[in-house]
Amino acid sequence: MNLRLLYSNKYYALAFLWAAFILFATLASGHALRHFNILDIFAYDKPIHATLFGAQAWFLIKGRIRSPYNNYMNIVLYACIFSTLYGVLTEILQGVFVMQGRSFDVMDMLGDAVGCAIVYIWFRWRRKQFAQ
Repeated sequence: MNLRLLYSNKYYALAFLWAAFILFATLASGHALRHFNILDIFAYDKPIHATLFGAQAWFLIKGRIRSPYNNYMNIVLYACIFSTLYGVLTEILQGVFVMQGRSFDVMDMLGDAVGCAIVYIWFRWRRKQFAQ
């Protein structure tokens, strides 16, 4: 990937910053994150996973689409697959690096995939709107 493109495209920059945030949030111990009161708003962590990895896919898609829908659905598909695989990787890392309050969870991976699937469906629906 051309670094100039990365720096010139704010969505690519956001996608990589978001990936770093996700890595920190998924690998930090639960005790280290207790002072962030915003996490208390969510009763379950699955919507959080869906939002984190759905946003990751969104940023990647928005960063890649520079011309009017050139290979539009391929871009959307690959961004969603990449973001889902990134979610799988973070869960594997949680299983390997056992930290207090963190563990490997297949349901978290499912939440990651659901978030990416929602983004995929939204962009697919949006594409159909433009075709009409």
